[in-house]
Amino acid sequence: MNKDIAIEVKNLSKKYKIGISNPSYYTLRDLISDIPKAIKDGFKKGVKKEEIFWALNDISFSLKKGEVLGIIGKNGAGKSTLLKILARIVPPTHGSIEISGKVSSMLEVGTGFNPELTGRENIYLNGAILGMKKAQIDKNLNKIIDFSGVRKFIDTPVKRYSSGMQVRLAFSVAAHLKPQILLLDEVLSVGDMAFQRKSLAKMYSITKNEGTTAVFVSHDLNSVDMLCDKAILLDDGKIVSFGKTRKVISDYVKDFYESRKKVKLNTSRRSGPGPLRIIKFWIENMKGQKIVTPFNGKPCKFVFEYKSTDNLPQKDVDFGFSVHTLTRQALFLHYFSFTNQVMEKCPAAGRFYFQFDKLPLAQGSYIIATRILIGDKEVDYVPDASEFSVDEGDFYKTGLPVRQKHSPFYVDGHWLF
Repeated sequence: MNKDIAIEVKNLSKKYKIGISNPSYYTLRDLISDIPKAIKDGFKKGVKKEEIFWALNDISFSLKKGEVLGIIGKNGAGKSTLLKILARIVPPTHGSIEISGKVSSMLEVGTGFNPELTGRENIYLNGAILGMKKAQIDKNLNKIIDFSGVRKFIDTPVKRYSSGMQVRLAFSVAAHLKPQILLLDEVLSVGDMAFQRKSLAKMYSITKNEGTTAVFVSHDLNSVDMLCDKAILLDDGKIVSFGKTRKVISDYVKDFYESRKKVKLNTSRRSGPGPLRIIKFWIENMKGQKIVTPFNGKPCKFVFEYKSTDNLPQKDVDFGFSVHTLTRQALFLHYFSFTNQVMEKCPAAGRFYFQFDKLPLAQGSYIIATRILIGDKEVDYVPDASEFSVDEGDFYKTGLPVRQKHSPFYVDGHWLF
């Protein structure tokens, strides 16, 4: 394996046998209760037909030292199974794994803890497993305890901890004992909001500043986008997308919206009594030509076509739209009223235009929501009015695209020296 590679997985598969009962545990009670079926099936001693389930099927990828890999996918896709194999908890059926470095894993509540030992004793136990000397653990002990927030209970057996306390201590141990490779399964979604934010900040620090390699399984796509250099999308045990994080997330979420893409403005999720309705949305360049994919940094117009269901003009109309990531993270919104503008007389049909002098969105796909008010009353709201994509342009006029990964925004400004 190349010395720059931390994890290399080749043709990895994991098979489980389901729908089978073990004949060695087949008792007289089982036999009596199964007599009707046994007569029909010819007394097969309780052995049901074997069914094979492939939790993982021919998985291959490599991860360089210092990189962070996100693993995403629906429930049952094979994410946790892959992490357990990487952690050497379960063996693969086929394929190989090569890992270069000491591994610390946190796959579920209480993983790696002895429930009979105190929190303090478990910290030393985990450090010893990672090959650390007592002096090294002593140096980090107070940091671990303070970060976890369980100092008051640190000399209490872990079996008396709540699940939240166990998670906080386990994450603190994993993050502070400086492993070379860190495996995390949904741990940042447990605990209160303050601890989640603190954990995200710590994860960012140890991966970006300390060079720790990490594999991170999560359903929180915003966290994956923020932390991960690359991502894998699993579906039914197979890799269906692998590469830059934002592209993989886009592939994952796009399927959800694809079926509604052509009818979003007629969706049942629309609310409001009317009469005004947004009926179409598109993007134009400055020549009034429709464009499929605008470039960031270039001017463009968002066009919203509306119509009154009663074919009558309306008064005191306020219109606004908001833009969201595919993971429903709100990015910005704008209304007529933000600039002290309201349409005192609105025709029964027409178009609203919003012009960007420099489109500030990074490369990716986005959702747009629309809302119309007459006076202070909401008359039309469509949370998923349309979806659009943005391509990479030359936002800062340097002749080169920036291609930043961790924010959906570009900020128009300049440095002063």
